[in-house]
Amino acid sequence: MRISGRIFSAAIFTGLFTGFFVASAEELFSRDGTLGGIEALAAFIPSPLLAAFLVSIGLRQRRIGRRMVGVAYLTLLIPLLGIGAGGANVLQQMIGGLLGGAFWGLFFAMISTKSVKEN
Repeated sequence: MRISGRIFSAAIFTGLFTGFFVASAEELFSRDGTLGGIEALAAFIPSPLLAAFLVSIGLRQRRIGRRMVGVAYLTLLIPLLGIGAGGANVLQQMIGGLLGGAFWGLFFAMISTKSVKEN
């Protein structure tokens, strides 16, 4: 097993942007102090997709788009919803997204190397 550096760095950027976009959407939509129903859907559904596609297009690696969508939604589910429920600000959620993207990116960046027998 080895880790692809390009996919791992793309996953870190995806986590960072996911944290930024989700935290910004939460701040934008929760002006009254609550985030419910349609506001939550508007914050949590398009934000990770936007982060994943911006990173895959920005790095000019469109073939990793599906992996980055996986990283973005896993980053949203595990670290960001937990620290977001605790009242974290945008910077804290960006740091959480960065760490979540690095953690989940390891799973998507692993490449199996098959040994080739030489004749």
